[in-house]
Amino acid sequence: MSIYSSQKKYFEEAYRTGEHGWPVEGASAPVVRFLRRFKKETPAGRVLDIGCGEGRHAALFAREGYPTVGLDYQPLALVRAARISGNGAARSRLRFILGDVFHLPFNPGSFDVVLDYGCLHHIRRRDTGAYLGNIVPVLKPGGYFLLSCFSTRFKHHPDEKRKRDWIVHHGHYDRFFRQGDFKLIFGRDFDVLSVEEERQSVYAFFHVLMRKKGKKDSSS
Repeated sequence: MSIYSSQKKYFEEAYRTGEHGWPVEGASAPVVRFLRRFKKETPAGRVLDIGCGEGRHAALFAREGYPTVGLDYQPLALVRAARISGNGAARSRLRFILGDVFHLPFNPGSFDVVLDYGCLHHIRRRDTGAYLGNIVPVLKPGGYFLLSCFSTRFKHHPDEKRKRDWIVHHGHYDRFFRQGDFKLIFGRDFDVLSVEEERQSVYAFFHVLMRKKGKKDSSS
């Protein structure tokens, strides 16, 4: 069984039980701060949330008036997203679809904002190019990319020791990043605007704000 097949089963079980350890409702603080800034700059636009899970970030943008797509490859995640995040005033602007980050079903330049809060760090290093080859085209020039991923300081438990920047853990792949990695990985296509590290006990994450290179279309 490939690591991606094993990983998909892991997430299926996580969403089936709801016992997975990541937030279900309420947006992360860096996303909330970005949205305040973005509303002043771009009052209209389209948003894509990749690996949306229960849809907490997709729902936030939809509530603020932005047509938003939440994409996940786990059907059970989308069932939970529709129940938890897909109700209320945002419902008409919020769409959840089943999809894979390696085969995004969107035209080039479809979105003003793309979020990845928890997808990249489950993608093998050797597949980074394929990931970028799908993410970059769907974002408009001048559009924003918000990323959250594991820091090398992240541990699954206090005694965890690693000799490399990835691990296969309970049937899924975890990759860990250093602050300097983002310019190396994304610098050809994006300007890295900010990198913020968040630590929660043994957990540690980087929240990264980037902007796609190229002139923004003032008519969009």
